[in-house]
Amino acid sequence: MSNRLITLIRHGKVDGPAALYGRTDIALSDAGRTDLQRALRAIHQQTAIDQIVSSPLQRCASVAQEFSAQYELPLLIEPDLQEMNFGRWDGIAFDALGDEWDKLARFWDSPATAQAPEGEALQDFAARVISAWQQLICSSTAAHQVIVCHGGVIRIIIAHILKLDVGTPSLFQQLQIDYASQTRISIGNYDQAQPVINHIGLKT
Repeated sequence: MSNRLITLIRHGKVDGPAALYGRTDIALSDAGRTDLQRALRAIHQQTAIDQIVSSPLQRCASVAQEFSAQYELPLLIEPDLQEMNFGRWDGIAFDALGDEWDKLARFWDSPATAQAPEGEALQDFAARVISAWQQLICSSTAAHQVIVCHGGVIRIIIAHILKLDVGTPSLFQQLQIDYASQTRISIGNYDQAQPVINHIGLKT
């Protein structure tokens, strides 16, 4: 039997200024919606999708719902695949952060210890994402799942598969996950098969 495939795809560009969008439920821009739709069609044409899984936030779920309806594909909305909650920084334009910039810089330099004010701890974020990921790969029999989610979620899954410390700053500073890019993972059809990352952040 061929390997199971899981394609992680980041949502498209959002309709707002540059900011940390975590739990903020911002919509996609017109271009972001078009890019995500195009990416999903290209993936489906290359290797037919059997199931779509999505974060509940509209920048992921709106296009995922439309695509699943158009192609008559089963859709699962998974709340634990939401982006990290950035607390008081969440959804605030970078230009409006003012005195918070120093705290934000410390957060990027040491994400495991410098938690966003009133936000989610990195370890808590990683724990819920990894739990959702493990549940998905254990419970699904789909030959090709597509998961529409967020940059932070994809980074955590990559770190988990590669057994990296999720608090490593370079994971967030140096690993580029573009809008509407895809990360492909394959899992062999045998007991104890380990996920293999085929590519990261590929643009279609």
